[in-house]
Amino acid sequence: MDKKRIFLIVQSILCVVIALMLAIAAIGIYRDGLALKAADPLSWIYTREKAVVALVPVLPLIILSLIMTIVGLVMGIRDEEGHKIVKDTEWLRNMTADRVASASDEMKAERAKQKKMFYAGWAVFAISMIPILLYITNGDHFPNGDLESMFLSLIAHILPWIAIGLAALMISSVLQEKSMQREIVYAKEQIKSEKANNVRPVAKKKAQDVYSRLKILRIALLVLACVLIVAGVFNGSANDVFGKAVNICTECIGLG
Repeated sequence: MDKKRIFLIVQSILCVVIALMLAIAAIGIYRDGLALKAADPLSWIYTREKAVVALVPVLPLIILSLIMTIVGLVMGIRDEEGHKIVKDTEWLRNMTADRVASASDEMKAERAKQKKMFYAGWAVFAISMIPILLYITNGDHFPNGDLESMFLSLIAHILPWIAIGLAALMISSVLQEKSMQREIVYAKEQIKSEKANNVRPVAKKKAQDVYSRLKILRIALLVLACVLIVAGVFNGSANDVFGKAVNICTECIGLG
């Protein structure tokens, strides 16, 4: 393996380790603070001394990472593929499919699978959001007083459902991409077959028409936003917003 590539891999691993250690240190400070507050409710959890103590074990790795970064800059070590454009499978699928005069049965079947997987992923995500909405809309779950226990209970109840929803979207996206790759293969085979039979695809302007409509919609929304901003200035809404911002800063945060 190339030495530059090994250097980049080591540096990436080092950054991940530092991030994990910082997260563990932050969680440790928070847990110690909870125990301290249980004994003394008026004590302050987050202090400069606690942060320094937590950063001491991570400091050598941070210094090492900075040294490696400087060495990499001096030696000109960088990711040679970092400037390359990330391939968009959907865009490549559309470009290849547009060159086909008539989609084959295999292409139609893959496109149908992609739609099913798309709707299935979002359906699972929407269903997983229902328990979260039921929990956060129940006022009994948010009593006054113990903020830490309420926050931990909130995380314990909603985090698993969020993980399930995001996992469903990720799995759906991966399966869709695999299906798109198969559709690209079928499309290329169809293109070869049509060329052999002297069949030419009909020019497709659907994508261009959609882009033109979206451009018009963006312009219309921008004009509407400008009109509403001007109307808000003239009817005094800007002064109301400014007054509320001043009150928040002076009453809540305590500036001034």
